[in-house]
Amino acid sequence: MKTLLKTAAIAAMITGFANTAYALDITNPVEQAGMGIETLTGETLHMDAEKTYLPASARIGVARLDGGRLIPTPYGEEFDWKMLDKRVGLDIEVMNAGDYLKYIPEIAFDGVDTDNKIDEIRLTAANEGYSHVILYGMGADAYWSSFGGKALSETGLTIHDGCDSWDKAKAKALLVDTHTGEVLGAAKADDITYNIGYLADDMERVINTLT
Repeated sequence: MKTLLKTAAIAAMITGFANTAYALDITNPVEQAGMGIETLTGETLHMDAEKTYLPASARIGVARLDGGRLIPTPYGEEFDWKMLDKRVGLDIEVMNAGDYLKYIPEIAFDGVDTDNKIDEIRLTAANEGYSHVILYGMGADAYWSSFGGKALSETGLTIHDGCDSWDKAKAKALLVDTHTGEVLGAAKADDITYNIGYLADDMERVINTLT
């Protein structure tokens, strides 16, 4: 009788260990992207973490903010973005501030202005055929945890943890998918003595990580 009980106990322990090992084999590869998965045939498959990329066909607009509003891009700053266009091999164009007026509602002189200018600019870029837009501003438009004079959580944009958009700088730019509102990356610069060349350089870094 004792022999039978010992045999049953040993069998239960073996089954328990086997079930635990089986559960670990199933859950760990799913929870940790990039881990190897060994198949029944001995082949190992690898899962890469999901990442958003810029296609070669991307058309990127550039929108200059001042007080959270779209303004015509100053000539010196426009030159820096044109130089970036030549360096990265993508289509980067400065947006026409006049296009914005085609897509916003007409407001009476004594009426209440619309609240979310950033989302309006993004939608204007989408309607004008841009797949992405670089939104950038300086000073009050580039404060801690805010952009364009609004808290980041109120901009209508989707911003992931770890994005440099949360940081403060003298000039800050966000690369945004015009259709989804997702921020793909952020550039910063603290030296804007001679226009925004350093900001455009940092945006080049952002773009290179996505292409």
